[in-house]
Amino acid sequence: MEGFDHRPDHRPEVAEKRRALMRARILEATARAFTGRVSATPGIEDIARAADISHGTFYRYFESLDEAVVAAGIAVSDELMIGILPFYDFLKEPWQRFSVGFRLYLVRSLEDPKRTEFLIRMDVWPHGSLVDKYMSADLQKGLDEGQFEIDNVEAATDFLKGASAGTIQAVRRGVAEPERYIDAAVGMGLRSLGCDVEACRKGVQFSRAHVAQLPARRPFSET
Repeated sequence: MEGFDHRPDHRPEVAEKRRALMRARILEATARAFTGRVSATPGIEDIARAADISHGTFYRYFESLDEAVVAAGIAVSDELMIGILPFYDFLKEPWQRFSVGFRLYLVRSLEDPKRTEFLIRMDVWPHGSLVDKYMSADLQKGLDEGQFEIDNVEAATDFLKGASAGTIQAVRRGVAEPERYIDAAVGMGLRSLGCDVEACRKGVQFSRAHVAQLPARRPFSET
């Protein structure tokens, strides 16, 4: 038909991008609002102020403060995990993947104390995150290949996430020899998966050498 405009309508795509950017802005503000506070827990008004938005805009994206906190926890945890993947995901052996992934998540978390403070303080080491996905897959593969002895992969994943959170908290409070403390945590993690003493020693040494070669991560406070 003459005069008919065949150009594609990009408005829905643009609107979706704007929505994703606003959601990310609110999640970032949520994480920042809960970081470095020693008194009252922040409310929606604090998050709205930090994100420079109205209450109405907040409620267009989240039904409650709790929902925003959980979503922010997943976002922060996933960002840490995405930064780890290039240095970890090419490894093939389950014992290598676990030992490097476990250590690297600890090290990267300690390099970025602001984000990690939010995860630990709010107890949002989240289910459904990339940490869950990759750790569960690695444990299942190790079980299938006879490298690990696990009664329940989901329980083992939750146990090891708790161990990583406890290790991070301890190192942040201060331990005499942080590197040896992390060595011990990696070794105990492997031991909990049924690895023998020699396999634990090998995993600790391999992960330490591998992670030592990697560049430091730019911290949250500088972004």
